[in-house]
Amino acid sequence: MAYYIFDFKDVYVNSRYIRLRYIKTSPKNIKLTHIKSTVPASGKLGVNAGFFDDASQGVQSICIQNSSCVLGGGSSDFATGYYNNNSSGGHISKGTLVWDDAWRTYRLQVIENAGQLIIGNPDNYWAQGGFSMHLQSDTSWQNMLSSGKESVNDHAPNTNYNRTGLLYGNSLNIYLVISETTCTADEFRTACKYIDTNNGLQGIFLDGATATQMNVPASGYSWTSGSSRKLPAMIEVVHNVDL
Repeated sequence: MAYYIFDFKDVYVNSRYIRLRYIKTSPKNIKLTHIKSTVPASGKLGVNAGFFDDASQGVQSICIQNSSCVLGGGSSDFATGYYNNNSSGGHISKGTLVWDDAWRTYRLQVIENAGQLIIGNPDNYWAQGGFSMHLQSDTSWQNMLSSGKESVNDHAPNTNYNRTGLLYGNSLNIYLVISETTCTADEFRTACKYIDTNNGLQGIFLDGATATQMNVPASGYSWTSGSSRKLPAMIEVVHNVDL
């Protein structure tokens, strides 16, 4: 049986087609992995993780697995994956997707640091920060845009960029999604709704633009937005549990 599905979806948004590529798998197969390369150059199956700083290669989004930050360290270390940070160098509450394996549930928590996580077993979970999509509430999405909450303006919602998202639904599977087509955050959000219209999808945006990267070695597919931008972290799919 398959432990992941690799597929695409063409969605018509604002009078043009947006091509999405996605990997569907079990949350048990997710590993938040430290890399020092592009996702394709890593040779691993998956997509880019959250926001980061190019110069320092520090992680600016929560990125933790089993209580370990993706770059090591802990609460005293600014950019290892313990905090959600904004572009000004401060901490800020942002949408953070948590898979709690002990309770077999997702939580989308708007939090500033990993100390605020609600989990059943600190040795069996992962948490990835980004910012919220509000896929089931257009009103909540518009309110977030207008209020500037979750530092969404840092991520240029009205600019055409390649985009990356991390989605989940009622089936408990996880979807790692990129847009090969440049689009606004609003357009990407709209397109993501159509990946599985009967599954009550929710999710978060990850880093985008030249950080949007995907690699599916068995299919011979690798994609970046024309950039060789090195990343400190990726969301890797490991062969562990069948769909």
